Amino acid sequence: MARQFFVLGIGGTGMRCIESLIHLCAMGMFDDTDIHLLALDTDKNNGNFSRLKEVKDAYCNTKGQDRANRVALKNSFFSANINYYEFSPNYEQKSTFKAVFNYGDTQYNHREETDLADLVLSENVEDFNLRHGYRAQTHLGSMMMYHSILEAAKSPANNELKLFLSELIRASQNGQPRVFILGSVFGGTGASSIPIIPQAISKAAEIMSNGAANVLRSAYFGSTLLTAYFSFRAPSGGELNNQKIIATSDKFALNSQVAMMFYDDDATVKSTYQKFYMLGTDNLSWNPMQRKEDTITQTITGGEQQKNDSHYIELLAACAALDFYNTDESQLQQNKDLHKTDYEYRAVSESGKLDFEDFVGKERAKEFAQKFGMLIAFSLFCNGKDDFVESVRSGGQKEIQEFVEMDITQAKSLREYFNLFFVKQVGDNLQEGWLRQIHRSAGGQDAFLFNANLFSPMTFKELMKMDWNKCIYRNEGIGKDNTYSKSGVLGFGSLFDPFKKQFIQTRDTTKEWQNLTNKGEQLYKLIFDTLAKLYKFN
Repeated sequence: MARQFFVLGIGGTGMRCIESLIHLCAMGMFDDTDIHLLALDTDKNNGNFSRLKEVKDAYCNTKGQDRANRVALKNSFFSANINYYEFSPNYEQKSTFKAVFNYGDTQYNHREETDLADLVLSENVEDFNLRHGYRAQTHLGSMMMYHSILEAAKSPANNELKLFLSELIRASQNGQPRVFILGSVFGGTGASSIPIIPQAISKAAEIMSNGAANVLRSAYFGSTLLTAYFSFRAPSGGELNNQKIIATSDKFALNSQVAMMFYDDDATVKSTYQKFYMLGTDNLSWNPMQRKEDTITQTITGGEQQKNDSHYIELLAACAALDFYNTDESQLQQNKDLHKTDYEYRAVSESGKLDFEDFVGKERAKEFAQKFGMLIAFSLFCNGKDDFVESVRSGGQKEIQEFVEMDITQAKSLREYFNLFFVKQVGDNLQEGWLRQIHRSAGGQDAFLFNANLFSPMTFKELMKMDWNKCIYRNEGIGKDNTYSKSGVLGFGSLFDPFKKQFIQTRDTTKEWQNLTNKGEQLYKLIFDTLAKLYKFN
Protein backbone atom coordinates (compact mmCIF):
# COMPACT_ATOMS: atom_id res chain seq x y z
CA MET A 1 0.00 0.00 0.00
CA ALA A 2 1.30 3.45 -0.92
CA ARG A 3 2.50 5.75 1.86
CA GLN A 4 0.44 8.85 2.62
CA PHE A 5 1.95 12.34 2.78
CA PHE A 6 0.07 15.57 3.55
CA VAL A 7 1.45 18.87 2.23
CA LEU A 8 0.03 22.36 2.62
CA GLY A 9 1.22 25.26 0.45
CA ILE A 10 0.22 28.59 1.94
CA GLY A 11 0.25 31.98 0.23
CA GLY A 12 1.94 32.94 -3.02
CA THR A 13 5.32 31.51 -2.02
CA GLY A 14 3.64 28.31 -0.87
CA MET A 15 1.98 27.96 -4.28
CA ARG A 16 5.35 28.14 -6.03
CA CYS A 17 6.87 25.66 -3.56
CA ILE A 18 4.08 23.18 -4.32
CA GLU A 19 4.78 23.73 -8.02
CA SER A 20 8.39 22.64 -7.43
CA LEU A 21 7.20 19.66 -5.39
CA ILE A 22 5.01 18.51 -8.29
CA HIS A 23 8.08 18.57 -10.54
CA LEU A 24 9.90 16.39 -7.98
CA CYS A 25 6.96 13.99 -8.26
CA ALA A 26 7.29 13.97 -12.06
CA MET A 27 10.97 13.03 -11.71
CA GLY A 28 9.99 10.08 -9.53
CA MET A 29 11.42 11.37 -6.24
CA PHE A 30 8.22 10.45 -4.32
CA ASP A 31 7.89 6.83 -5.42
CA ASP A 32 4.95 4.77 -4.12
CA THR A 33 3.30 7.76 -2.43
CA ASP A 34 -0.20 9.21 -2.29
CA ILE A 35 0.41 12.93 -1.80
CA HIS A 36 -2.45 15.05 -0.54
CA LEU A 37 -1.75 18.66 -1.57
CA LEU A 38 -3.76 21.49 -0.02
CA ALA A 39 -3.26 24.89 -1.67
CA LEU A 40 -4.37 27.49 0.85
CA ASP A 41 -4.53 31.18 -0.01
CA THR A 42 -6.83 34.09 0.65
CA ASP A 43 -6.37 35.30 -2.93
CA LYS A 44 -8.06 32.66 -5.06
CA ASN A 45 -7.47 34.69 -8.23
CA ASN A 46 -3.71 34.95 -7.65
CA GLY A 47 -1.65 34.30 -10.78
CA ASN A 48 0.61 31.81 -8.99
CA PHE A 49 -2.50 29.96 -7.81
CA SER A 50 -3.71 29.63 -11.41
CA ARG A 51 -0.28 28.50 -12.69
CA LEU A 52 -0.11 25.87 -9.96
CA LYS A 53 -3.46 24.52 -11.11
CA GLU A 54 -2.17 24.34 -14.69
CA VAL A 55 0.83 22.28 -13.57
CA LYS A 56 -1.30 20.09 -11.32
CA ASP A 57 -3.90 19.44 -14.03
CA ALA A 58 -1.23 18.55 -16.58
CA TYR A 59 0.50 16.17 -14.14
CA CYS A 60 -2.69 14.43 -13.03
CA ASN A 61 -4.14 14.06 -16.53
CA THR A 62 -0.82 12.66 -17.71
CA LYS A 63 -1.58 9.76 -15.37
CA GLY A 64 -5.16 9.52 -16.70
CA GLN A 65 -8.39 11.49 -16.57
CA ASP A 66 -10.18 9.13 -14.19
CA ARG A 67 -9.04 10.13 -10.69
CA ALA A 68 -10.29 6.87 -9.21
CA ASN A 69 -7.95 4.86 -11.42
CA ARG A 70 -4.78 6.84 -10.68
CA VAL A 71 -2.32 4.95 -8.50
CA ALA A 72 1.13 5.46 -7.06
CA LEU A 73 3.99 3.75 -8.90
CA LYS A 74 7.67 2.91 -8.38
CA ASN A 75 10.74 3.64 -10.50
CA SER A 76 8.95 5.66 -13.13
CA PHE A 77 8.10 9.20 -14.15
CA PHE A 78 4.95 10.68 -12.55
CA SER A 79 5.12 7.98 -9.91
CA ALA A 80 3.38 9.82 -7.05
CA ASN A 81 -0.41 9.88 -7.04
CA ILE A 82 -1.37 13.50 -6.37
CA ASN A 83 -4.68 14.36 -4.75
CA TYR A 84 -5.22 18.11 -4.91
CA TYR A 85 -7.43 20.34 -2.76
CA GLU A 86 -7.96 24.10 -2.48
CA PHE A 87 -9.18 26.37 0.27
CA SER A 88 -9.66 30.14 0.24
CA PRO A 89 -11.47 32.07 2.99
CA ASN A 90 -14.46 33.80 1.46
CA TYR A 91 -13.89 37.55 1.51
CA GLU A 92 -16.19 38.33 -1.42
CA GLN A 93 -19.11 39.69 0.59
CA LYS A 94 -17.24 40.73 3.73
CA SER A 95 -13.81 41.88 2.62
CA THR A 96 -12.44 43.77 5.65
CA PHE A 97 -11.78 42.88 9.27
CA LYS A 98 -14.60 45.19 10.38
CA ALA A 99 -17.07 43.51 8.02
CA VAL A 100 -16.06 39.95 8.94
CA PHE A 101 -16.36 40.58 12.67
CA ASN A 102 -19.46 42.79 12.46
CA TYR A 103 -17.58 45.66 14.03
CA GLY A 104 -20.57 48.02 14.13
CA ASP A 105 -22.90 45.66 16.01
CA THR A 106 -20.11 44.45 18.27
CA GLN A 107 -19.17 48.01 19.18
CA TYR A 108 -22.75 48.61 20.25
CA ASN A 109 -23.26 45.32 22.15
CA HIS A 110 -19.73 44.46 23.35
CA ARG A 111 -17.72 47.65 23.38
CA GLU A 112 -14.86 46.01 25.28
CA GLU A 113 -14.20 43.68 22.32
CA THR A 114 -13.92 46.47 19.77
CA ASP A 115 -11.75 48.44 22.19
CA LEU A 116 -9.39 45.46 22.34
CA ALA A 117 -9.36 45.21 18.55
CA ASP A 118 -8.61 48.92 18.26
CA LEU A 119 -5.75 48.48 20.71
CA VAL A 120 -3.91 45.82 18.67
CA LEU A 121 -5.03 46.76 15.14
CA SER A 122 -4.59 50.12 13.46
CA GLU A 123 -7.48 51.70 11.59
CA ASN A 124 -5.86 50.92 8.22
CA VAL A 125 -5.42 47.25 9.18
CA GLU A 126 -9.08 47.06 10.18
CA ASP A 127 -10.18 48.61 6.88
CA PHE A 128 -7.93 47.19 4.11
CA ASN A 129 -9.34 44.71 1.57
CA LEU A 130 -8.53 41.10 2.52
CA ARG A 131 -9.08 39.60 -0.93
CA HIS A 132 -5.38 39.90 -1.83
CA GLY A 133 -4.12 38.37 1.40
CA TYR A 134 -2.94 39.59 4.78
CA ARG A 135 -0.15 41.84 3.46
CA ALA A 136 2.46 41.14 6.18
CA GLN A 137 -0.10 41.79 8.93
CA THR A 138 0.52 38.47 10.70
CA HIS A 139 -1.18 39.47 13.95
CA LEU A 140 -4.40 39.85 11.98
CA GLY A 141 -3.80 37.02 9.55
CA SER A 142 -3.22 34.30 12.15
CA MET A 143 -6.53 35.02 13.83
CA MET A 144 -8.44 35.31 10.55
CA MET A 145 -7.01 32.11 9.05
CA TYR A 146 -7.57 30.06 12.20
CA HIS A 147 -11.23 31.00 12.40
CA SER A 148 -11.74 30.57 8.64
CA ILE A 149 -10.52 26.98 8.85
CA LEU A 150 -12.79 26.22 11.81
CA GLU A 151 -15.77 27.82 10.10
CA ALA A 152 -15.17 25.71 6.98
CA ALA A 153 -15.03 22.56 9.15
CA LYS A 154 -18.34 23.47 10.82
CA SER A 155 -20.07 24.30 7.54
CA PRO A 156 -22.80 21.84 6.47
CA ALA A 157 -21.73 22.41 2.87
CA ASN A 158 -19.02 20.28 1.28
CA ASN A 159 -15.69 21.93 0.58
CA GLU A 160 -12.24 20.73 -0.41
CA LEU A 161 -10.72 21.58 2.96
CA LYS A 162 -13.08 19.05 4.53
CA LEU A 163 -12.09 16.44 1.93
CA PHE A 164 -8.42 17.00 2.77
CA LEU A 165 -9.16 16.78 6.50
CA SER A 166 -11.18 13.61 6.00
CA GLU A 167 -8.11 11.93 4.50
CA LEU A 168 -5.95 13.26 7.34
CA ILE A 169 -8.43 11.99 9.93
CA ARG A 170 -8.42 8.55 8.34
CA ALA A 171 -4.62 8.48 8.28
CA SER A 172 -4.33 9.68 11.89
CA GLN A 173 -6.70 6.97 13.09
CA ASN A 174 -4.68 4.29 11.30
CA GLY A 175 -1.15 5.49 12.00
CA GLN A 176 1.02 8.58 12.37
CA PRO A 177 0.79 10.72 9.22
CA ARG A 178 3.35 13.33 8.25
CA VAL A 179 2.19 16.86 7.56
CA PHE A 180 4.48 19.42 5.92
CA ILE A 181 3.78 23.15 5.49
CA LEU A 182 5.35 25.19 2.69
CA GLY A 183 5.35 28.96 3.00
CA SER A 184 7.34 32.06 3.88
CA VAL A 185 7.82 33.81 7.22
CA PHE A 186 8.27 37.34 5.83
CA GLY A 187 4.99 37.96 4.01
CA GLY A 188 1.30 37.73 4.79
CA THR A 189 -0.71 34.54 4.39
CA GLY A 190 2.13 32.04 4.85
CA ALA A 191 3.69 33.92 7.74
CA SER A 192 0.28 34.20 9.41
CA SER A 193 -0.58 30.55 8.96
CA ILE A 194 2.56 28.54 9.78
CA PRO A 195 2.31 29.13 13.57
CA ILE A 196 -1.38 28.21 13.81
CA ILE A 197 -1.94 25.59 11.10
CA PRO A 198 -1.28 22.47 13.25
CA GLN A 199 -3.73 23.65 15.92
CA ALA A 200 -6.23 24.85 13.33
CA ILE A 201 -6.40 21.64 11.28
CA SER A 202 -6.35 19.51 14.44
CA LYS A 203 -9.27 21.45 15.92
CA ALA A 204 -11.09 21.28 12.58
CA ALA A 205 -10.53 17.51 12.44
CA GLU A 206 -11.84 17.20 15.98
CA ILE A 207 -14.99 19.09 14.96
CA MET A 208 -15.52 16.94 11.89
CA SER A 209 -14.96 13.65 13.75
CA ASN A 210 -17.00 14.62 16.83
CA GLY A 211 -13.90 14.42 18.97
CA ALA A 212 -12.68 11.04 17.68
CA ALA A 213 -9.56 12.39 15.89
CA ASN A 214 -6.58 13.99 17.59
CA VAL A 215 -4.28 15.05 14.75
CA LEU A 216 -1.93 16.99 17.02
CA ARG A 217 -1.26 13.86 19.05
CA SER A 218 -0.88 11.43 16.16
CA ALA A 219 0.72 13.41 13.32
CA TYR A 220 4.28 14.60 12.81
CA PHE A 221 4.64 18.21 11.63
CA GLY A 222 7.41 19.92 9.67
CA SER A 223 7.67 23.25 7.89
CA THR A 224 9.91 25.58 5.98
CA LEU A 225 11.00 28.82 7.61
CA LEU A 226 11.58 30.57 4.31
CA THR A 227 13.06 34.03 4.78
CA ALA A 228 13.11 36.96 2.36
CA TYR A 229 14.57 36.17 -1.06
CA PHE A 230 13.04 38.69 -3.47
CA SER A 231 11.99 42.31 -3.77
CA PHE A 232 9.65 44.42 -5.87
CA ARG A 233 8.93 48.06 -6.62
CA ALA A 234 7.83 50.26 -3.74
CA PRO A 235 4.24 51.60 -3.78
CA SER A 236 3.53 55.26 -4.46
CA GLY A 237 1.86 57.53 -1.93
CA GLY A 238 -1.35 57.38 -3.93
CA GLU A 239 -1.33 53.57 -3.89
CA LEU A 240 -0.80 53.51 -0.13
CA ASN A 241 -3.64 55.96 0.38
CA ASN A 242 -5.95 53.86 -1.82
CA GLN A 243 -4.98 50.38 -0.62
CA LYS A 244 -4.57 51.28 3.10
CA ILE A 245 -1.98 48.52 3.64
CA ILE A 246 0.62 47.23 1.16
CA ALA A 247 3.45 44.86 2.01
CA THR A 248 6.77 46.44 1.05
CA SER A 249 9.90 44.43 0.35
CA ASP A 250 12.14 46.85 2.27
CA LYS A 251 10.62 45.40 5.46
CA PHE A 252 11.08 41.74 4.45
CA ALA A 253 14.51 41.32 6.04
CA LEU A 254 13.29 42.79 9.33
CA ASN A 255 10.13 40.65 9.17
CA SER A 256 12.33 37.57 8.69
CA GLN A 257 14.50 38.42 11.71
CA VAL A 258 11.52 38.96 13.98
CA ALA A 259 9.87 35.76 12.75
CA MET A 260 13.01 33.72 13.48
CA MET A 261 13.12 35.12 17.02
CA PHE A 262 9.51 34.04 17.49
CA TYR A 263 10.05 30.50 16.20
CA ASP A 264 13.16 30.11 18.34
CA ASP A 265 11.35 31.19 21.50
CA ASP A 266 7.71 30.12 21.30
CA ALA A 267 6.95 27.04 23.43
CA THR A 268 3.69 26.22 21.63
CA VAL A 269 5.37 26.09 18.25
CA LYS A 270 8.17 23.90 19.61
CA SER A 271 5.65 21.47 21.06
CA THR A 272 3.89 21.26 17.71
CA TYR A 273 6.60 20.99 15.07
CA GLN A 274 9.21 18.25 15.00
CA LYS A 275 11.34 19.84 12.26
CA PHE A 276 11.93 23.27 10.80
CA TYR A 277 13.95 23.90 7.64
CA MET A 278 15.59 27.34 7.61
CA LEU A 279 15.96 28.64 4.03
CA GLY A 280 16.85 31.94 2.46
CA THR A 281 19.27 33.85 0.25
CA ASP A 282 21.99 36.33 1.15
CA ASN A 283 20.33 39.22 -0.71
CA LEU A 284 17.00 40.37 -2.14
CA SER A 285 18.20 41.13 -5.66
CA TRP A 286 15.77 38.71 -7.33
CA ASN A 287 12.82 40.48 -8.94
CA PRO A 288 10.19 37.79 -9.63
CA MET A 289 8.36 40.04 -12.11
CA GLN A 290 11.40 41.34 -13.97
CA ARG A 291 10.20 40.06 -17.35
CA LYS A 292 7.01 42.11 -16.97
CA GLU A 293 8.65 45.20 -15.52
CA ASP A 294 7.96 47.32 -18.58
CA THR A 295 4.22 46.60 -18.44
CA ILE A 296 3.76 47.08 -14.69
CA THR A 297 2.76 50.59 -13.69
CA GLN A 298 1.85 49.96 -10.04
CA THR A 299 2.63 47.71 -7.11
CA ILE A 300 0.87 44.36 -7.57
CA THR A 301 -0.79 43.29 -4.31
CA GLY A 302 -2.40 40.14 -5.73
CA GLY A 303 -4.89 38.94 -8.31
CA GLU A 304 -4.25 37.58 -11.80
CA GLN A 305 -1.24 39.83 -12.45
CA GLN A 306 0.73 38.38 -9.54
CA LYS A 307 2.36 35.50 -11.38
CA ASN A 308 5.90 35.57 -10.00
CA ASP A 309 8.68 33.68 -11.74
CA SER A 310 9.97 30.61 -9.92
CA HIS A 311 13.18 30.66 -7.85
CA TYR A 312 15.59 27.87 -6.94
CA ILE A 313 14.92 28.45 -3.22
CA GLU A 314 11.39 27.09 -3.82
CA LEU A 315 12.90 23.86 -5.14
CA LEU A 316 15.05 23.73 -1.99
CA ALA A 317 11.85 24.09 0.03
CA ALA A 318 10.24 21.21 -1.88
CA CYS A 319 13.35 19.14 -1.22
CA ALA A 320 12.94 19.96 2.48
CA ALA A 321 9.51 18.34 2.27
CA LEU A 322 11.18 15.30 0.67
CA ASP A 323 13.71 15.14 3.50
CA PHE A 324 10.97 15.35 6.14
CA TYR A 325 9.06 12.60 4.34
CA ASN A 326 12.13 10.34 4.56
CA THR A 327 13.19 11.23 8.11
CA ASP A 328 13.46 8.26 10.46
CA GLU A 329 10.25 7.94 12.46
CA SER A 330 12.08 7.28 15.73
CA GLN A 331 13.72 10.71 15.45
CA LEU A 332 10.38 12.43 14.89
CA GLN A 333 8.76 10.53 17.75
CA GLN A 334 11.58 11.40 20.13
CA ASN A 335 11.22 15.08 19.25
CA LYS A 336 7.47 14.84 19.75
CA ASP A 337 7.84 13.21 23.17
CA LEU A 338 10.38 15.80 24.30
CA HIS A 339 8.54 18.79 22.77
CA LYS A 340 11.70 19.42 20.79
CA THR A 341 12.11 20.91 17.33
CA ASP A 342 15.12 20.22 15.09
CA TYR A 343 16.29 23.15 12.99
CA GLU A 344 17.79 22.08 9.68
CA TYR A 345 19.76 24.26 7.30
CA ARG A 346 22.18 23.77 4.43
CA ALA A 347 25.05 25.99 3.37
CA VAL A 348 26.10 26.23 -0.26
CA SER A 349 29.46 26.99 -1.84
CA GLU A 350 30.80 30.53 -1.51
CA SER A 351 31.04 30.55 -5.30
CA GLY A 352 27.26 30.39 -5.44
CA LYS A 353 27.35 27.30 -7.66
CA LEU A 354 24.58 24.88 -6.73
CA ASP A 355 25.18 21.13 -6.75
CA PHE A 356 22.76 18.22 -6.46
CA GLU A 357 23.78 17.44 -2.88
CA ASP A 358 22.87 21.01 -1.86
CA PHE A 359 19.25 20.06 -2.49
CA VAL A 360 19.00 16.47 -1.22
CA GLY A 361 22.24 15.68 0.61
CA LYS A 362 25.07 13.37 -0.38
CA GLU A 363 23.14 10.11 0.02
CA ARG A 364 20.47 10.99 -2.56
CA ALA A 365 22.48 13.31 -4.82
CA LYS A 366 23.09 10.70 -7.53
CA GLU A 367 19.44 9.63 -7.57
CA PHE A 368 18.32 13.26 -7.81
CA ALA A 369 20.77 13.98 -10.64
CA GLN A 370 19.67 10.89 -12.53
CA LYS A 371 15.93 11.48 -12.26
CA PHE A 372 16.11 15.23 -12.86
CA GLY A 373 18.32 14.84 -15.93
CA MET A 374 16.20 12.03 -17.33
CA LEU A 375 13.04 14.15 -17.01
CA ILE A 376 14.78 16.91 -18.98
CA ALA A 377 15.73 14.38 -21.68
CA PHE A 378 12.15 13.06 -21.73
CA SER A 379 10.84 16.61 -22.21
CA LEU A 380 13.18 17.12 -25.17
CA PHE A 381 12.09 13.87 -26.84
CA CYS A 382 8.50 15.14 -26.60
CA ASN A 383 9.08 18.65 -27.88
CA GLY A 384 9.71 18.69 -31.59
CA LYS A 385 9.43 16.72 -34.79
CA ASP A 386 10.51 13.61 -32.88
CA ASP A 387 7.64 13.72 -30.36
CA PHE A 388 8.11 10.11 -29.37
CA VAL A 389 5.01 9.67 -27.23
CA GLU A 390 2.60 11.11 -29.80
CA SER A 391 4.32 9.19 -32.61
CA VAL A 392 3.92 5.92 -30.71
CA ARG A 393 0.34 6.68 -29.65
CA SER A 394 -0.72 7.49 -33.20
CA GLY A 395 0.90 4.35 -34.64
CA GLY A 396 3.68 6.24 -36.38
CA GLN A 397 6.38 3.81 -35.21
CA LYS A 398 5.87 0.52 -37.06
CA GLU A 399 8.08 -1.47 -34.69
CA ILE A 400 6.18 -0.15 -31.63
CA GLN A 401 2.47 -0.88 -31.72
CA GLU A 402 1.76 -1.72 -28.06
CA PHE A 403 0.58 1.79 -27.13
CA VAL A 404 -1.81 2.83 -29.90
CA GLU A 405 -4.70 2.57 -27.42
CA MET A 406 -3.17 5.21 -25.15
CA ASP A 407 -5.68 7.95 -24.31
CA ILE A 408 -4.95 10.97 -26.50
CA THR A 409 -5.66 13.22 -23.51
CA GLN A 410 -2.68 11.73 -21.73
CA ALA A 411 -0.38 12.58 -24.64
CA LYS A 412 -1.74 16.14 -24.82
CA SER A 413 -1.41 16.59 -21.06
CA LEU A 414 2.16 15.31 -21.19
CA ARG A 415 3.02 17.95 -23.79
CA GLU A 416 1.32 20.63 -21.66
CA TYR A 417 3.28 19.50 -18.63
CA PHE A 418 6.62 19.69 -20.44
CA ASN A 419 5.74 23.16 -21.78
CA LEU A 420 5.36 24.30 -18.17
CA PHE A 421 8.36 22.31 -16.96
CA PHE A 422 11.05 23.46 -19.42
CA VAL A 423 10.15 25.50 -22.50
CA LYS A 424 7.17 26.07 -24.75
CA GLN A 425 7.43 26.67 -28.48
CA VAL A 426 5.77 29.95 -29.50
CA GLY A 427 6.36 30.32 -33.22
CA ASP A 428 10.09 29.71 -33.55
CA ASN A 429 10.79 31.26 -30.17
CA LEU A 430 10.93 29.65 -26.75
CA GLN A 431 8.82 30.69 -23.78
CA GLU A 432 10.62 29.79 -20.59
CA GLY A 433 9.02 27.44 -18.09
CA TRP A 434 9.84 26.51 -14.50
CA LEU A 435 13.29 25.02 -15.15
CA ARG A 436 14.57 27.98 -17.14
CA GLN A 437 13.25 30.38 -14.51
CA ILE A 438 15.03 28.67 -11.62
CA HIS A 439 18.22 28.46 -13.71
CA ARG A 440 18.01 32.24 -14.22
CA SER A 441 17.30 32.82 -10.52
CA ALA A 442 20.55 31.04 -9.63
CA GLY A 443 22.55 33.47 -11.76
CA GLY A 444 22.50 31.65 -15.10
CA GLN A 445 25.54 30.10 -16.80
CA ASP A 446 26.56 26.87 -15.05
CA ALA A 447 25.59 28.01 -11.53
CA PHE A 448 22.56 25.70 -11.40
CA LEU A 449 23.09 21.92 -11.53
CA PHE A 450 23.19 21.44 -15.29
CA ASN A 451 25.29 22.33 -18.32
CA ALA A 452 24.90 25.99 -19.30
CA ASN A 453 24.48 24.93 -22.97
CA LEU A 454 21.15 23.38 -22.04
CA PHE A 455 19.76 26.86 -21.39
CA SER A 456 21.42 28.75 -24.23
CA PRO A 457 19.04 28.11 -27.19
CA MET A 458 16.78 31.09 -27.80
CA THR A 459 14.80 29.59 -30.68
CA PHE A 460 13.10 26.26 -31.21
CA LYS A 461 15.39 25.50 -34.13
CA GLU A 462 18.46 25.98 -31.93
CA LEU A 463 16.97 23.74 -29.27
CA MET A 464 16.39 20.90 -31.70
CA LYS A 465 19.96 21.17 -33.02
CA MET A 466 21.47 20.88 -29.56
CA ASP A 467 23.25 17.64 -28.65
CA TRP A 468 21.43 17.19 -25.37
CA ASN A 469 22.81 13.68 -25.07
CA LYS A 470 26.06 15.46 -24.11
CA CYS A 471 24.71 18.80 -22.86
CA ILE A 472 22.46 17.89 -19.94
CA TYR A 473 25.08 17.50 -17.21
CA ARG A 474 28.03 19.75 -16.38
CA ASN A 475 31.57 18.71 -17.20
CA GLU A 476 32.34 18.18 -13.53
CA GLY A 477 30.69 16.44 -10.62
CA ILE A 478 27.75 14.05 -10.75
CA GLY A 479 26.59 13.37 -14.30
CA LYS A 480 29.79 14.35 -16.11
CA ASP A 481 30.22 10.77 -17.42
CA ASN A 482 26.53 10.18 -18.11
CA THR A 483 26.17 10.69 -21.86
CA TYR A 484 25.41 8.55 -24.89
CA SER A 485 26.52 8.63 -28.51
CA LYS A 486 24.42 9.69 -31.45
CA SER A 487 23.93 7.37 -34.41
CA GLY A 488 25.90 7.67 -37.60
CA VAL A 489 29.56 7.93 -38.59
CA LEU A 490 31.71 10.00 -36.18
CA GLY A 491 28.65 10.86 -34.13
CA PHE A 492 26.76 12.64 -36.91
CA GLY A 493 23.13 11.65 -37.10
CA SER A 494 20.04 11.50 -34.94
CA LEU A 495 19.62 11.51 -31.16
CA PHE A 496 16.33 9.75 -31.72
CA ASP A 497 17.67 6.59 -33.38
CA PRO A 498 19.80 5.28 -30.46
CA PHE A 499 16.96 6.14 -28.09
CA LYS A 500 14.47 4.19 -30.19
CA LYS A 501 16.86 1.22 -30.51
CA GLN A 502 17.38 1.10 -26.75
CA PHE A 503 13.64 1.50 -26.14
CA ILE A 504 12.80 -1.53 -28.26
CA GLN A 505 15.51 -3.58 -26.56
CA THR A 506 14.21 -2.55 -23.12
CA ARG A 507 10.64 -3.38 -24.14
CA ASP A 508 11.66 -6.84 -25.30
CA THR A 509 13.89 -7.74 -22.34
CA THR A 510 11.97 -6.38 -19.33
CA LYS A 511 8.55 -7.15 -17.88
CA GLU A 512 7.92 -4.54 -15.17
CA TRP A 513 6.12 -2.23 -17.58
CA GLN A 514 3.65 -5.01 -18.42
CA ASN A 515 2.46 -5.08 -14.80
CA LEU A 516 0.88 -1.64 -15.27
CA THR A 517 -2.62 -1.39 -16.69
CA ASN A 518 -2.59 2.19 -17.93
CA LYS A 519 -1.12 2.40 -21.45
CA GLY A 520 0.36 5.83 -20.89
CA GLU A 521 2.05 4.80 -17.67
CA GLN A 522 3.38 1.65 -19.34
CA LEU A 523 5.02 3.93 -21.90
CA TYR A 524 6.44 6.33 -19.26
CA LYS A 525 7.92 3.39 -17.39
CA LEU A 526 9.66 2.09 -20.51
CA ILE A 527 10.99 5.56 -21.33
CA PHE A 528 12.27 5.89 -17.74
CA ASP A 529 14.14 2.56 -17.99
CA THR A 530 15.42 3.37 -21.48
CA LEU A 531 16.88 6.73 -20.46
CA ALA A 532 18.47 5.16 -17.36
CA LYS A 533 20.31 2.74 -19.65
CA LEU A 534 21.27 5.40 -22.19
CA TYR A 535 22.70 7.72 -19.58
CA LYS A 536 24.49 4.79 -17.92
CA PHE A 537 23.02 5.18 -14.44
CA ASN A 538 22.22 1.47 -14.27
